[in-house]
Amino acid sequence: MKTKQLAILLAGLLLISGLPTDGQTFTFGKKKRQVKIETVATGAAMAVLARALAKEVKKVHETFITNRNALQILRSGKAAGYVPGEVTGLIVHTREDLDQAIQQAGKSDLEALRAWSDEEFRRIQAEIPPPGPGASLPGPSAPRAFAVFASSRGLGLPVFAKNKPAPKKPKPAPPKAPEPPKPQVIPLSTADRLLDQVEEVVRQIFVLADTNDLEVKLWVGSTPATKATFRFWPQSNLKGSTPSPIIIQTDGKRDHILRGLYAYKATWGKGAVIQKIEYPDPVATLASERLDLVKGGRFFCCQFNKTYCHHVDDEKDCH
Repeated sequence: MKTKQLAILLAGLLLISGLPTDGQTFTFGKKKRQVKIETVATGAAMAVLARALAKEVKKVHETFITNRNALQILRSGKAAGYVPGEVTGLIVHTREDLDQAIQQAGKSDLEALRAWSDEEFRRIQAEIPPPGPGASLPGPSAPRAFAVFASSRGLGLPVFAKNKPAPKKPKPAPPKAPEPPKPQVIPLSTADRLLDQVEEVVRQIFVLADTNDLEVKLWVGSTPATKATFRFWPQSNLKGSTPSPIIIQTDGKRDHILRGLYAYKATWGKGAVIQKIEYPDPVATLASERLDLVKGGRFFCCQFNKTYCHHVDDEKDCH
């Protein structure tokens, strides 16, 4: 058995047994063939996590497709659409199912990925059109106007015959029943566009898990000078204590950063003269980009002369 294969086997046995793996080193024969189990164990644990996540997210996708195909299509006049409550319910339930799947697979390890998923669904739900006003019913029928003609004998003229009795007034026709209001629908094109976005969120997480691509090496730079401190942590709307931040000194990089959405604070300067850039920051004149390690790249740059942080294509774009 090759050295690497044996190391992975030992790492797996340690993980299964629950024994600590950090810092453990095993020697196979010669000294130059030492293998540090810590790195191998980390990779083995991530592979287990990825498989568990892919399995759970696949179930979410299958349920979503089944329920999407079962949506009712109604016609409102010449237009066709889905029932608004069914579309909204499908999006909300898929959001809950995906969040539960991530928690079940990764517990606290995937908090940043949960934050990313939550933010994507929040954006999609904000685009759901509000229900239209109910069709107005016609008001009560106006009374019909009937002309009344009084018989006249003619003033000063003799009466030669008796007046004929006035004809009976015809009974008014009963008022027509009001037309039923047209059903409220979300147009097919609008609903399909939003549901396609929902499926894309689920698909992206599945692909990351299925290909064991849940980690990234993050590089952070700063300008006009380096030596800035970049602190970041999973951006979560859940109540509770803020997790301990991960710290990178610019220009620097950090390996094994789990994909997801992160909040951050970058500081640069000394003493009383310290510049700060935060995300999210609702009062910022120029809002910085979010640190998105799912859709965004692995290079991030903070420009203190513009009080702005953003993704870049590579290190050179930060200077």
